[in-house]
Amino acid sequence: MTFEFNENQNELIVKYRELVAYGYQKLSKISLDLRKVRVRKMVLYFMMGAMQSYAESILKLLSSEPVYEKPGESLLRSQLEIWLNLRYIYSSRSEDKARLFMSDMVMESVTFAKRHKTLWEKYPKWDLEFGAVKKPEDWDKFIVDNTDLLKKYRKRYKDKHVMKLPGLYDRTLAIDKHLKKLGKLSDKTSAEKYYTLYYQYFSESTHATMAGLQRYMRGTAKDPEPFLDVDSKPEDAERILTVSYMAYFDVLHFFLQVFKNYDPVEYSQLKKFARKTLKNS
Repeated sequence: MTFEFNENQNELIVKYRELVAYGYQKLSKISLDLRKVRVRKMVLYFMMGAMQSYAESILKLLSSEPVYEKPGESLLRSQLEIWLNLRYIYSSRSEDKARLFMSDMVMESVTFAKRHKTLWEKYPKWDLEFGAVKKPEDWDKFIVDNTDLLKKYRKRYKDKHVMKLPGLYDRTLAIDKHLKKLGKLSDKTSAEKYYTLYYQYFSESTHATMAGLQRYMRGTAKDPEPFLDVDSKPEDAERILTVSYMAYFDVLHFFLQVFKNYDPVEYSQLKKFARKTLKNS
């Protein structure tokens, strides 16, 4: 199989590299004071850092021969999740969704500790320890301290007492509900639509379900192409790069506006290519 990017694919790679370099330059000049910044803005800052890393990694995997589409899909899935989560925490004028998103870290820590304790109690003869935690009962203080921390902040901000962040699909429904209330829900803005069309598909190879595993195979053993599909074709790379470019572009655009570092003149050329890409996709 001859591998060669066509003119449009090469342009996409060049433009994506320019966008990522521009994003890194902007991001590296923005500092964050954790003592003063609002929760929503702090989460956005962390999200942009992750989005930058994913974008650079996707370019490494898909901009030169050989290209690896499936690992690229896993990174793209994470980019889409950031994009949807960002829209979720900003689908309210208050900080409630951002605080819930932040508190998920504590809730997951409590779940982690409870599962460890259960495992250790189930198999007491196994040599199990975690840092300073040596016995199953040592987890109790960690669980109590973190649960009390959640209660303290929920009482202060009068947040709902929940122990689990809504699933990503439910978050997309919350986004669309907010958009509908504003009169801005459409086929171009619906979070549920993007979740259904893209996120589920890109999750298959990440979770290595049967649907995902079979995508590592191409055709049958009698086909002239390799039966095991490890490397990918230029059009496979283009598909991932196009969606990744648009997700990164959108998050970067929003990030720069929120942090008051957006320059419409600098961004004009980037916008032109984004509009062209969106029109052709």
